[in-house]
Amino acid sequence: MKVFGWRTRRGLDWRRFCVVWVLALVTAGGTVWATTAAAVPVRFAVSGSEFRVSAERLEGHGVIQYASVTEGAGGERRPVAVTGIGRAEMRDLCLSAVAHTPLGAVTLLIRSAPGKDVRADDLVLDLEQLEGDLEFGDAQLGRDAASLDAGPGGPGPDGGYGQQARTLTIDGMRLRSWSVTAATFRLDSTRISVRLGEHTCF
Repeated sequence: MKVFGWRTRRGLDWRRFCVVWVLALVTAGGTVWATTAAAVPVRFAVSGSEFRVSAERLEGHGVIQYASVTEGAGGERRPVAVTGIGRAEMRDLCLSAVAHTPLGAVTLLIRSAPGKDVRADDLVLDLEQLEGDLEFGDAQLGRDAASLDAGPGGPGPDGGYGQQARTLTIDGMRLRSWSVTAATFRLDSTRISVRLGEHTCF
């Protein structure tokens, strides 16, 4: 029996077994999430593992943003920028999340098909970092966070800094987030894979 060589006498490849098992859990969880997220997005305890999202271009309509704090299941608190987008379309989307297991790092990768846009309604993200070329249309900066009404995810805290815009375009988007919710999230011809090691989108 060669446990640390990943094979037993019966020829079971434990590395492949665990990867398939993780993929099954992710797929099942994604199915449940897609079903329950059809209602109004809600806040929840985050996993404590950030994920990364990249896209060649994002076009959004009805955008709000304000500073807040998200809380993990263990009680840890992290500062975030709550970002709500009423309707978003993303081109060449990549989402990656790394899980640390007894076998080492395992990466979940979700990629949209070339030429296919990913569409989301009432998208709300707990952002840690965002990079790209941004263009706002009809922007209101410095608005009280409690009065934001252009998009989902609000209102924010009374007296807090907030901003909103009618439109948002991001070219070369790279973001790190702790969570995302959406009323609908449509990905046509999408590829989901699990790989050993760290293989993030950027």
